[in-house]
Amino acid sequence: MTGDDPDQLDPGKRDIMEATYSALTKHGYGDLTIQQIADEFENSKTLLYYHYDSKDALLLDFLDYVLQQFLADLPDASESPREELETLVDTLLPTTVDDDPYRVMLAMFELRVNAPHDEDCREQYLAVEDELADYIRDVLARGVDAGEFEPLDLDVETELLVSLLVGTRARRLTVYDPDESIESLKAAIRAHVDRITAD
Repeated sequence: MTGDDPDQLDPGKRDIMEATYSALTKHGYGDLTIQQIADEFENSKTLLYYHYDSKDALLLDFLDYVLQQFLADLPDASESPREELETLVDTLLPTTVDDDPYRVMLAMFELRVNAPHDEDCREQYLAVEDELADYIRDVLARGVDAGEFEPLDLDVETELLVSLLVGTRARRLTVYDPDESIESLKAAIRAHVDRITAD
């Protein structure tokens, strides 16, 4: 994991993360100030300023918080490998998105755009992609062993699926409205899963 388990967070830090979420839904990333986050924080604002001396420092922690929630929400092994893969697609790529979650997803994307210029941000995204790749590779390996998937080059297939999922998520945030369906994009990924599924 790249940071704290979201279920094990100190309540004060969780409150700060929730205040950040609320401020992002109201103001977006570009116009966000640390004062706007403080305005959403019900506890002592001096506590927020004690922990974070800048918006960027706070948002980097928030990025870690969101990424840990994402990792915690990955499907478990109670389904068949193919069903796990399909659930993963639905988790990462909801067909439509409500406005508030969309604004936070967009803020995370805007942070990602900063990654080439921010080593800490880049390292967090690399870590979460590594965990996603490990998860996908495990699902594929179990599917091949069970005869559910065709024999595969696991490394190549894992890289392809990570790139498809991350790239499609970027397309969802840059060229689709939140309430606009991305079913056609998801159908293309499902068609690929069909191709690797054993007859």
